[in-house]
Amino acid sequence: MRQVLENIEAERVFEEMKRRGIQPRQRLRVVFETVEDEDLPLARMAEAGGAFDFLKEEPDLYSDADIKRRNV
Repeated sequence: MRQVLENIEAERVFEEMKRRGIQPRQRLRVVFETVEDEDLPLARMAEAGGAFDFLKEEPDLYSDADIKRRNV
């Protein structure tokens, strides 16, 4: 299964993995790409504005397991 964590603070990676149901002993392939704030001006602006803060409390409705591949 492929899951992407985008624009997440390093200290929150394990918390986010747990939230997504990834078990502690699960084997992973990990690729890190550091992102500087100037590379994400829209993300920084959205975070500073707080318009999407309510999503932190919302449950995930879908996961990668819900994706259906057609014409493959």
